[in-house]
Amino acid sequence: MRALYTGVIGFGLVSIPIQVFKAMESERVTTHWIHETCRTRIQYQKYCPQCDRVVEKDEIATGAPLPDGRFVILPPEDGGPASDHTISILNFPELTDIDPVYWETAYWLKPAAGGHKAYALLTRTMRELGRVALAEMTLRTRPALAVVRPYNDHALMLHRMYYPESLRLDGAEFGVGAAQPTDEEMNMANVLVQHMAQAFEPSRYPNRYRQERLRQIEELAPATPPSPVAYEREVLDLMERLKASVRNRPSRDAGTVG
Repeated sequence: MRALYTGVIGFGLVSIPIQVFKAMESERVTTHWIHETCRTRIQYQKYCPQCDRVVEKDEIATGAPLPDGRFVILPPEDGGPASDHTISILNFPELTDIDPVYWETAYWLKPAAGGHKAYALLTRTMRELGRVALAEMTLRTRPALAVVRPYNDHALMLHRMYYPESLRLDGAEFGVGAAQPTDEEMNMANVLVQHMAQAFEPSRYPNRYRQERLRQIEELAPATPPSPVAYEREVLDLMERLKASVRNRPSRDAGTVG
């Protein structure tokens, strides 16, 4: 794995140097739009319908829409905060205090030089107390909330979070006014849930769609012809070996008695 960046965890007066690694791989199987006739990848151009022409990269700005349909052009984002790679711990709630709806992306935190003992101390303390660390961080110039938690006995994981205002609260009212189940229905539902209850075992739930998609790609992949450069190099190498063989071969007349 390649580290996204190196930073520190601010833990009271203690600074723990760490490296941040992305924890999850994309489940998507990479595909592209191609021209079926020639199998060439389609290119996308940035086109302005008002000017009726393709727009170059240096002509493009970031605009925020206004209610009346106009746009406000925003200045380029300042890259300054990206240099602040401090993960500042705010407090230590229980994991159950944080609704999983706010969790976004997972990262591994690896101790860097000089931080191994403090890293182990933080990991063990949170694990023994049943606490996690709520923190603020900056990733790719944008501030975010985060949770740092012990993943096991020795590794820390960071979860970047959505801010609370990102939650669409309208959905919290879904189900209001729905018909209420009877006591008999509740009892039967309880029996069914208890019958189906079991611990979550990740290995039992592979991504079968992805596996099948990769199998199809492997099955449909044509035999890859050698590139012209590789073929020419192979021919030249073979020719050199043949010439060397001729040079090193004893003459027919060698060893004959005249």
